[in-house]
Amino acid sequence: KPQESYLLLQHGQSAEFDVFFKPTLAQHLEGKICVAVAGNSEEILIELVGEGYDDEFTLDNLPGQGKDSEEKNDKEPLDGDIIEAVRVNHIDFGECTVRTCHQQTFTITNRSKVEVMRFEWLADAPFQFSPKVGHLQPGCAKDIRVTLKSDVPVTLQRHCVTCKVAKIKYELPPEEVYDWDDTMCTSEWVDTTRKGPAARWPGKEKVAKTLLEPPHTFLEKSIREVELYLSALVDYGRFKLNTAVVQCHETRLFQTSKST
Repeated sequence: KPQESYLLLQHGQSAEFDVFFKPTLAQHLEGKICVAVAGNSEEILIELVGEGYDDEFTLDNLPGQGKDSEEKNDKEPLDGDIIEAVRVNHIDFGECTVRTCHQQTFTITNRSKVEVMRFEWLADAPFQFSPKVGHLQPGCAKDIRVTLKSDVPVTLQRHCVTCKVAKIKYELPPEEVYDWDDTMCTSEWVDTTRKGPAARWPGKEKVAKTLLEPPHTFLEKSIREVELYLSALVDYGRFKLNTAVVQCHETRLFQTSKST
């Protein structure tokens, strides 16, 4: 139901309003907000567009997602009554320094209530994903850290990285199933060749071993690809001096003065 709000702004004042979009169906939706200004004959029309979707595998909490959509709308003005809602998974690293690690974190979510999903990021240098491969249990989420490090200056504009997603079925009994990704390790004590002068038994040391991926099979026709776009400007740092002339104070001979 449309609601009316009134606001009185003094000269030089500004106000911000939050607009919430909560779709109940997977569909394209459009709306309008009419702003009437006292003394103006024409109303200000604000067009709203949104798209509800119902994917089982989603990328959430992407850094700067709202800002990216705002910049896109600024560069591509609406053409008449034709408005398209484009849902793009995009992370912008911004300006980055050469040979320095820059990281961003987002979340992947399995919104299915029964199916287990396997994900694998098909990414090459200069991007690295951690975890790169893993399993996602029903109704669970997992944080993904993407690292950018380049040894040379480079400009990346919406570089596409693909995540291969598939539904799987474990070959183990339910009580033996465990969550897994390629960052998980187990620790165990192993014998070493080092032995003290008075020791009767070989020494022990703690060793980390990569946790093996649980055996599984892929469900038929469940493999799909999800795209993530990455942007960055990698370059060397540059220093800029705004002051071109430094005016020194009158100084006696053999004295020192300082100017800022």
